[in-house]
Order: sequence, then C-alpha cells, then structure tokens
Amino acid sequence: MTPRFLRDRSANVAVIFAIALIPLLGAVGSAVDYTIASNQRMKMQTALDSAVLAGVLEPTDAAKIARASAAFTANFQPSWSAATASFTVNGGELGGSANSTVPTQFLGVLGIKTMTIAAQSAAVATAKRKVCILLTASPDAQAFLVNSGAKLTGPTCEIHVASTAGVAGMINSGTTLDVGKVCIKGSATQNGGPYPVVSTGCAAIANPFVGALPPVSAPGCSFTNQTYSAGNVTLSPGTYCGSTNFNGSGTLTLRPGLYVIKSGAMIFNSGWTVSGTGVTFYLADQNATLTFNGNVTAKLSAPSSGSYADILMFEPDGLNRTNLPINGTAGSSWTGMMYLPSRDVTINSVSNVVADSVTMVFATLNATNWSIQPSPSAPAATLTGARLSR
Repeated sequence: MTPRFLRDRSANVAVIFAIALIPLLGAVGSAVDYTIASNQRMKMQTALDSAVLAGVLEPTDAAKIARASAAFTANFQPSWSAATASFTVNGGELGGSANSTVPTQFLGVLGIKTMTIAAQSAAVATAKRKVCILLTASPDAQAFLVNSGAKLTGPTCEIHVASTAGVAGMINSGTTLDVGKVCIKGSATQNGGPYPVVSTGCAAIANPFVGALPPVSAPGCSFTNQTYSAGNVTLSPGTYCGSTNFNGSGTLTLRPGLYVIKSGAMIFNSGWTVSGTGVTFYLADQNATLTFNGNVTAKLSAPSSGSYADILMFEPDGLNRTNLPINGTAGSSWTGMMYLPSRDVTINSVSNVVADSVTMVFATLNATNWSIQPSPSAPAATLTGARLSR
C-alpha cells in the first residue's frame, strides 16, 4: 500500500456527513417533537382548566369530581395514548392534574420514543345566588305575574316558580326584571320579551321550609275585634282574633314579640305608618290575614335571635289557598322571611317596597315594584361563576 493511498481522504466526506447527520437530525427533530408536545400540553391544559371550572360548580365533592372527570375526558382524549386525570377537593377549591405521553417523530433515532406531558389546575366558585322569592303553587297554577311597568330589583336574588303549568309565568311588556334569574319549572308567556333572566323548564328548588319552622300553639284571644281610628297607637304581642282595623290615619308601634292572628284580619288602611322591630306575625289559619290598603308605610323587621330569628311572617303548612293583598305600600321596608305558602299575594300598582334582607315563600305572586336582597334564611340557588385559582 503506497503512502499516497494512505494519505488520500477524498472519499471520507460522505462518511463524515453521515456521522454528522445524526446529531443534526436530532437537533432539528427535537425542535419539531418538542413543538408537537408543547401544543398537546397546551390542549391538555385547556381541557383541564375547563374541567375544574365546570366541576367546581357542582353541589357536592363527589359531584364536583365526577363532573370534572367527564368534562376532561370529553375534551382531551388523544388517539395515540390514554390521558389520565385526577381531581381532589380541598375546602372550596377543586384541583386537578393530568398527564399523557406523546410519541416522537424524529427523536427515536436517539432512542427517545415518547415524551411525557403534564398539567395542573384548580378552580374556586366565585358567586352564589340565593332564592329570595319561591312560589310553591303547583302543578297547574299561573304562579308568577308581572304587569306592565313593574320593576323587580335584586341582582343577587333568584325567583323560583314551582308550577309546571303551560303558562306558569306571565311577564308583560314594559317589565323590568333586574334579578339574577327567574327559574320557572313550567312555561311562560313573555310579552315584549324574551327576557334574558327568565329560564323555563327550569329545576326550581323544592320548598326547604316544610316542617322546619317553629311550631306555635295559638292560645286564647288576647284581643278581639279591635278598631283604631287615628293617633299614636302601641300594640303588644298576643293573639288577635276577629278584625283588627286601623282606620283614618295614625302611627302604630309594635312592641317586639310574636303576634298571632287568628280567624280574622289585621287591616292597615290608608294613612297609617306601621313600625316594628323584632316582630313576628303568625297567621294561625286560612282565615287569618294581614292586609295593607292604600297609602300605608310599613317598616317591619324580624327578630335577629331566638326561636323566631329572621321570621317576619309565617303560617302552618297545608292551609287552603287564600288571597293576601298588599296595596299601595309607599316606601315600605321589610326585613325577614315571609313564609306564606298558601297565599296568593298581590302587590298592586303603586307598591314600592325595599326588602333589604328578605325571603318570600308564597303560593303565587302578582308583583310590581320591589327591591329585594336575600335574608340569612334564603336557600341557596346556584353557583353562578368560577375562576381558576392556580
């Protein structure tokens, strides 16, 4: 072998290029494979974020986890490999983690067949509305009527209507419904609508107060058929039988305590101003009622503690339905729960009531101008929003 042959390297270029091509392909291929894996991880992260946001709105821990798992599976299930996700609840936070493997296209030449991707997320519910008005009449009642010009204001409140009638609700044109939601189990006529806050075929909540309020043993009559014509009047707790009428105009002060109305009505006529702090009215039977007529101003609030805490008006369950009109209550303010599930309540045209902390349970409601906020006893309706927490 001659020295010239040994020194000749002209054919080594192909060998050198072949050797150099391996890391070059690895470098270029890794960029491609990492880009593919990064895109898949972003898709998995999006699916996991959506899953925890959906799941955290469910009412129980088990339901949160089930909903999140189903949502993740529906939104991210790559064909090449199974993706796994797990979820845990810690207080009000729903956390989730997920992982999967992505097959490589180029890194296999370096012995890297797959790349692992992972994601983590968590969410918390951000708002919970309460049912400020629950209408229990069913199955065939037109339970909710709002006439033209009426205005119901309660952005943090929901109105739930249990009736399954074809026209369970009637909302006429010119109505303002500034509430979180109107949930009607049946159908509704929406003249001038549809109104975005109204949902029909909706799962209205069941009455949570049946059998839950304190029992009252209506004693013998403390007062029977009383009439007050004018002036300054102060009443004490007791059992009021027959008719208790307030005629003319005057000022009524109610001392704190329980007022039992039995087989009759307490009727407030035009010109009276009625005030009572820490008071509860108990309508003992279907013939017992409270009536507010004409231009009456009523500022009434329930006790803040004791057996009747947060109860402004209530009645026993199972009474036959009767009417309860509230006519022309100018600038009134009521605080507390009004549990009158047998009453067809009519709030007529010039009524203007601010209920800063109220829960109203009626059979039906014909409403005009009310501003409402939930009381402590108002049942929870729905979780309305969620946000990612990490």
